[in-house]
Amino acid sequence: MTMPRANNLVLILLSNVLPLLGVLVAGWDIYTLLVFYWLESCVIAFWTVMTIAFHKGEETWTFDGYARRTGGLASAGAGFIAVHAGFFMAIHLFLMSVLYGGDWPGHLKSPQIFLETFLMGQNLWPMLALIFLHRAAIFLEDRKAVSVAPVIASLYMRIVVMQVVIIFGAWGAMLLGSGWFGLILLVAMRAALDLYWPAVLAYVLDKTGKAAAR
Repeated sequence: MTMPRANNLVLILLSNVLPLLGVLVAGWDIYTLLVFYWLESCVIAFWTVMTIAFHKGEETWTFDGYARRTGGLASAGAGFIAVHAGFFMAIHLFLMSVLYGGDWPGHLKSPQIFLETFLMGQNLWPMLALIFLHRAAIFLEDRKAVSVAPVIASLYMRIVVMQVVIIFGAWGAMLLGSGWFGLILLVAMRAALDLYWPAVLAYVLDKTGKAAAR
């Protein structure tokens, strides 16, 4: 497994380490950063569903798995991924709130309160807007790819990362009495995925029989 080029390595490390410095130096809230990562995954999930629905390549996703395109929109497959991924992400948000959101009472009473609290109140919207536009540009390329397999794999790897962080982060919070363990684990796993994503993707596609779809 080879390391990425130096310029990519620096960008990846900075993008993942800066949030930790924000907590240490600027007094950012750990839970707010975890919510930001969660909202970032929501943006990626949205564009993943759009990619499946409007994919123009030879291979799409159906209830029976990957299949050759027969024409028209893959709305059923896109809807299934939206519900399936959304179910796990909703559970993740609830567990994050229980484990780390003690200082934010009532923020999950409604979607409006949640968005007002973090998007506007914590000024997360500018960063998320940039991410949304960036992923929109990627969508224009991904919808022309031969297969949607890499896009789906990318989304579910993020979900797996959050699942691992919640499980082991809860263990760390109970032992250490702090959410730092979970945050550091999240940043470390994100950085590892960013650094070695081509190799991780190749492994996932190979294990699912989709190596030829890269």
